[in-house]
Order: sequence, then structure tokens, then C-alpha cells
Amino acid sequence: MRTHCRDRAAALAAAVAIAALAPATASAAVTVTVTGDDGSPVALGGGLNIRNMNPQLGIGSAATDRFVLSVTGPSGTKVASDTPCVLGFASTGRFVDYVGNGVYTVAIRTFANGDTNCVTPIAAQSLPFTITASTALGQPTGPVLTRKAGSVIPNTISLPIDLNPGALGTDVFVERNVTPNPDGSLPGTPEQLFPDTATKTVDVRLDKGPGVYLVAAHAKGYTGVLNAQAFAPWSPPATIRAFAPFDTQKFTWSDTRGPSYRFSAVIRATGATGTVSVGIRRGTKGKFRSYGKVKIRKHRFSKRIRLPRTGKYQLRLGYKGNSTVAPGSEVRTFRITRRISFARAALTG
Repeated sequence: MRTHCRDRAAALAAAVAIAALAPATASAAVTVTVTGDDGSPVALGGGLNIRNMNPQLGIGSAATDRFVLSVTGPSGTKVASDTPCVLGFASTGRFVDYVGNGVYTVAIRTFANGDTNCVTPIAAQSLPFTITASTALGQPTGPVLTRKAGSVIPNTISLPIDLNPGALGTDVFVERNVTPNPDGSLPGTPEQLFPDTATKTVDVRLDKGPGVYLVAAHAKGYTGVLNAQAFAPWSPPATIRAFAPFDTQKFTWSDTRGPSYRFSAVIRATGATGTVSVGIRRGTKGKFRSYGKVKIRKHRFSKRIRLPRTGKYQLRLGYKGNSTVAPGSEVRTFRITRRISFARAALTG
């Protein structure tokens, strides 16, 4: 009988201990806030989700309670200094180390006022919040040109970028004609870019020629109080499909004695292949009459044409494009006279 009574007494004591450590309600003496994405404090106590990579805790308690507070990250890593056994505590700037995306938990144990060494807890409180830091890049609306026709200066594409709040900075990289690594980073030695935090854009210079430019970015956190610097996941890459424009860097008349003339041209884009269509019209209005097509050989071509009449003409060169050179056309104006069989052709559009 005594053994049975002892068992009942032990069970009753265990039940009391469990009840004392049950999670505290919203009226608990200790209150905790965390800085949200806009920098304003938000009370913990629900399914809070933030992107802020540099959150700060605000802690307050009534003078009648003592408590101990600790903060852990997604893998159970300690991410802030513990609050020791304190009474009537208030703090608004306790930093939490960012160690990756996931659930962060503020654990609080409350003790009676007279329990100066915080030995016997009278309540326990667990306040989770989730950090989902991320960076997003805008996508181009369509294919772009590496430069303007007639120019050798590379074009620059400005991409929108969604910067993560509370980040120390954002690493952005670009590489051409590669496949991303499994974690979303770019292989090899990609070029680093630097986003404009005022305009929330990042400029990509298309100076590597035609191809597929991939841009990837991720936010980096601060070196923490207790942990090393951590980074947010890589953004889905922005894909820029870039083509060289069709234009000629050299155009000459290799035979200027009529009525049969020959011209030669060098296409600036060395990747041009296939054929160029030739059209000619007298004057500057009306339809171009087809003079057939000419094959491109090593980004060069030439053709002989017959024009028995004097006057002003326009020559149109058309290209349908390929995998690296965009479709395009070029119009040159020239004049045939009696005194000089042929002068020169000027590029007009």
C-alpha cells in the first residue's frame, strides 16, 4: 500500500511539473518582438514569416518574474547570446545571426521572483518565426542585340533586382553559355556585377559577343556574433538571349565600269552564315527589285549587277538571321553618272 501511495505521489508531482512547464499564453510576463522587413518591430506569437537577414529582438518582462531566454536557428544552432537569469529586463537591440532560411525559435523559461538562480521554472514559452530570405531578378522581355548596328560599343541591359531586406550586400554574377550548378551558382569564373541599391537594378554589359547570358544573385548576411557569415539561396537565373546585329563593316565596288558592276562586303558579325538577299531600286521610293541571293563565305560576300541607266539608286542587303546573328537589312545609296562610271555607295539605313 505504501509503495502504491508513493507511486501516486510521484505521478502527481510529475503532473504538477508538466503543468508548470506548459507553454505560456499570450498574457505571459515576457514579451518578444522581432524587426520585420520594413525595420519595424513585430510581436512574436504566431506564424510570422520575414525576409529580414539581420533581425533584432526586443525583449521585455514584468518586474515580478525572472526568466532565461535563448535563440536557436533552423538546425538547432545557437544564434544569439542567452539572456541569463534576470528580473525586469528590457532590451531592444539583441541581434540574431542569420544562418540560413528556416525556423528560428525563441525559447523562454520563467521563474518566480525569489528563485534568484532560476532553478525551478514555472512556465515555458516557445516563440518561432521563419526567415525566407531571397533575391529575384527580372527577365528580359525578348532577345536583345549585343550592340547597335553600325556601332562597336556593346549594349548594356538593365535588369530589375529585388534586394533582400537586412542583407549586408548582394552578390551578382554573369556568365555566357554555361549551365548553372545544382545550387544555382554559375560555374567557372563568372564576372561579378554590382546592383544599384537606389534604382534596384543591375547592369549587364553584353561585351562577350552573342550567346546566352545567365545572371545569378544571392544576398549575404552579416558575420554573426556566434556564427560565420551565411548566404541566402541563389536566385533563379535571369536569361538574356543576345544576338549580333546584321551590318557591314566594309563595303566596296570592286568593278565600277558599267553597265556591269561588282560590289564586295564584309559582315561585321563573324558568325554570319547562309545567304544575303540583294534588292535594287531606282530613286528612293517604290519596291526593291530582287537581284537574287549571294552566299556568305567567311562573313564576306560579293555580287555582280547590271544597271544600264544613269541615276540615283538604292541597294538593299537583307539577312534572315541564324543562331548568333539577328535578322536585319542595310540600305546603301549610290549614283551612276556619264562622266564617272561609278562613285561610291553611302549607307543610308
